[in-house]
This record gives sequence, structure tokens and C-alpha cells, in this order.
Amino acid sequence: MSRAKRVLVVGGTNFDVIAQAERLPLEHEKLRGTACAVTPGGAGANTAAGLVRQGCSVRLASAVGGDTAGMMCLQALRERGVDTSLVRVEAGARTSTAVVLSSGGGKRMMTFAGADRGLAFDAVTEGDVRGCDHVHVVGEPTQALRRIVALAHGAGRSVSVEWNGRDMSDLAAKASLNFMNADEAARVPQASAADAATNARRCADLVSGDVIVTMGPEGALWATADGQLFHQPTTPVDPVDRTGGGDAFDAGVIAGWLNGEPPAACMRRGLDAALHVLRKVGAHP
Repeated sequence: MSRAKRVLVVGGTNFDVIAQAERLPLEHEKLRGTACAVTPGGAGANTAAGLVRQGCSVRLASAVGGDTAGMMCLQALRERGVDTSLVRVEAGARTSTAVVLSSGGGKRMMTFAGADRGLAFDAVTEGDVRGCDHVHVVGEPTQALRRIVALAHGAGRSVSVEWNGRDMSDLAAKASLNFMNADEAARVPQASAADAATNARRCADLVSGDVIVTMGPEGALWATADGQLFHQPTTPVDPVDRTGGGDAFDAGVIAGWLNGEPPAACMRRGLDAALHVLRKVGAHP
């Protein structure tokens, strides 16, 4: 029996407050919601939990505050099988929070910074990196993240980068996989906003690595560094809540790729994982 792939996820942990309604409110409108939930969240934590569901052994480098919200997040992650030994608990700080207004197909989000995750990233050692097979990073392209990516590259460990609305090109040069959505791919230099396939190929050429682009109901594209392009359709659904769908997709693709599956199978894994999340409120089961 083969050993589970060991993944180090470096990213944020949030306490999510998700308010759901049939539509988003208008200016000055008091709209009655249909559901409200509080749940652990954050792209790093969501992806870590998703990778566990995909059969990986996962360690998360992140930070929470020493408040009730932070303890709830830690407990939930541990219950889901995530190794939280690299999650820094900052006494006196609050846990980062996200407030999400969700209307099924639509979403608006506000985030509030909390515990300093940069200090948690600074504490990651070369030994921590060598103890894994793969490193996945998400967050601001800070010096702390650059150091971890450089450690992974020096140790011969593969790296994936979630762009998440940011310019992660300085980290992408050392990444095997780059994740972005269609809007992010359309913002790269010389992109053609109307042609996702051209944008995906352009991104792959710029970063000299594989780029995976999610396109909502149109599925996903995979552009390789050598010019190949793969498209994988998805199953149309009416989403209950989109929170964490992209993180679940990343987890499925990474797990498939680490198991040597071809791009189509990896994207199918990711899309199925995203569909599971889109059918409920919040990113965690």
C-alpha cells in the first residue's frame, strides 16, 4: 500500500461568518436572510482540510488568535485530520475574520486581519519543508512566503501557488502548479479578456509553469509550460454557497497530480470536490 502524500500548506486561517439570502441587499435595504453560519475558513485552512479529504497527510502553517474563535478553528481542523503543530496561537490577538454575504451564485466578502501569520511562516524550518512531498502556498507574496518557496525548491520539493487575486509571479517561477480563476488570468500582461484559453496559455508562458484556470460553470482549463491545453467541463449546479469552492478545487487537483494522474483526471477531481462544497454553506463539512 502506497504512503499518503505529505503536503505542507502555508496560508491563512479565518473565522467565517456567512450570511445567506436569496439575493444581495440593495443600498439602505434591510433584507431578511435565509441562513447564517459561523465556520472555520481561510484559503490555507480550507485547502488543508480539502487535501485530507483527498487522502493526503497534511500539515498547516498558519496563525490564529488566542480567542474563542481561534480555539474553534484549531479544534475543527484537528477533527478533520489536519496537523496543526505549525499553527501559531498569538495570545492577545484576535483571529482573522471574514464576513461573507452569499446569495448562492453571488458572493461579497469583507476580511479583517488578526493574528500575524507572517510570524508563523517565519517559524517554518528547512526540516519542516524536507518532511513533506509538496508545498502549497496562498497569501500575500511576502518575504516569508518567498523563503519557504526557496526552501522547497532547494530541497527538491514541488510547489503549487494559489494566486487568489494577487500577483504571485515572483513565486510562480519556482512553482509546478499555478491556480487562478478566469478573471485573474485576464489581468496578466497581453491577456485577451474574451478568450480564457489564450489567457491560460499566456500565463503558462509567462511563469514557465503549468497554469490551471477555473471558469465557473464552464469547468477548468490546464495550460502546460510546453504549450498544451486541456479543458475539463463540469456539472452545472445551482450553488448554495460559493465560499471555499476554489480551495476545494485546488486540493483535488494537487492530490491527483501528486498521484501521477493526467490533467483531465486532476481537474475532474478538483471540480467534483468544488461541487461538494458549493452544495452547502461554508467550506467545511
